[in-house]
Amino acid sequence: MKIYLKDGKYTVYIKDFPMTVFELQDTLDQMKITENDSKFLFKISKYDNTTLPQNLCEQEFSADIYKINLFAERYEKLDEPNCAVFKSLLAAYPESSFEDLLLMTYGLDSVPVYRCSSLEELGEAMIENDMVEELKELPDEYIDLIDREKIGRLCQDREKGIFIDGYYCVPSAYEKPDINIEIGEGDKCFFRLLIAPAPIDEEPTDKLAQWISLPCDREQLDEFSKSFGTDRIEDMVYYDFQSALPMITDEQFGDMDRINELNLLAEKLSELSDYDFIKLKAVMESQEFKEISDAVKCINCLDGYGFDMNVRHESVFGKEYLSRNLPTDFNLSVLEDIDLYDFGSKILKCKGTISTSYGVIYGKDQDLYSAITLQKEQEIAEECEEEISEDESQDFNMEMEMGI
Repeated sequence: MKIYLKDGKYTVYIKDFPMTVFELQDTLDQMKITENDSKFLFKISKYDNTTLPQNLCEQEFSADIYKINLFAERYEKLDEPNCAVFKSLLAAYPESSFEDLLLMTYGLDSVPVYRCSSLEELGEAMIENDMVEELKELPDEYIDLIDREKIGRLCQDREKGIFIDGYYCVPSAYEKPDINIEIGEGDKCFFRLLIAPAPIDEEPTDKLAQWISLPCDREQLDEFSKSFGTDRIEDMVYYDFQSALPMITDEQFGDMDRINELNLLAEKLSELSDYDFIKLKAVMESQEFKEISDAVKCINCLDGYGFDMNVRHESVFGKEYLSRNLPTDFNLSVLEDIDLYDFGSKILKCKGTISTSYGVIYGKDQDLYSAITLQKEQEIAEECEEEISEDESQDFNMEMEMGI
C-alpha cells in the first residue's frame, strides 16, 4: 500500500506500507520526527491502491505512523470476503476517521456477508438459509414459485445491504469493537535474522525458523543453536534479514559465517546516541559505504564530520540563514512567503555540504550559519588577475600603436 507522508509544506515522502520496525524508524529519521511526535498528515495513493475506494484515497488523515503501519498490515491480510466487508463499511460510513478505519479491521466478523452479485442470487441465498421471516410458515411446495429477485430486493431494502466485488454485505449490522489499540516499544536491536537448521536432504526447514536479534551474547547464540540440535550457529541458515542500517542489506551480509562480525557491529551501534546513529547513516549514505567493515570505520571517525539533521529543505535553511545574519531589528515576516530554495542551495554549496536523506554532512570545523565573506586570498587573487589583465591590455595597445 503506497502512502504519501507529508513533512510540513515542502516535502512529501512516498512509502510502501507495511514496513518492518527498522524501516519505520528510518522513515522517522529521514523526516526528522521523533518517536514521541510521530503523528502527521498523510494520504493513501489513489494511483497505486486501486482496490481501495477512490473517495478514501482522496481524504487527508492524521495518525501515528505505527498505527498507519498496523492498518496496512491488517488490510493486506484480509481475505476476499472480509475485503468486501471492509469496502462496504467505507461506503456506509464515508466520514469515518482513521481511528474508525483501523477499528473496522477488528470488527469485520460482525457484518454478514454472502457470495452473490445480484438480487436473484441474494433471494436464493436468503431462502436456502431460511433468513426470510415471512416465508418460514410457507409450505415447501410453494417455495419454488417465489420470485427470488423480489425476495432479494425485500432483504436489501430491509437491511440496507450493499453488493460489492461479487459479495452482498450488511454494513448496518456492524458493531464497533470496544478495544483500545496501543503499540508498545520493541526490543532495542539493530539486526534481526530468521534462522533455522540447515536443510537435510534438500528438505526445507523454514517452517521451524525463529527470529534472533542482535546484539546478543555469544553464549545465548550458542544456546539458541543447540536448542535446534546444532553445535554452532554458523552452521544454521537464515531465511530473512532485517537491518536498522539501510546500507547493510541481506546482500552485504551474505551468510551465517559473518554472524560474529555482524554481532560486534550491533554492539558498537548500541553504544551510540540516537543522534550519532542517525549521523552514522548520513555519513554512510554520503560516502556510499555498504559493508559491515565500512560501518565500523565510520563509527570510529564520526567526530571528523559535522552534521545538521534539521536542514529539511533548502528554502527553510535559506530563511534560517538569513534570520541569523540579518540585523536583529529586521522584520523577518517579509520572508514568510518567499521561496529561498535557490539561495539556500547556493549557501549550502558554498559551505561544501553533502545532502543526505537524514540531513547535511559538512566539515568538522565548518559553521553552516556563519556569514559568507570574501577571503583575503581571494581578494589578492582577484587583484592580481585585474593587474595582469591591465598589463596585457597595455601591451596589446602598445603593439597596436607600433603596428606590430
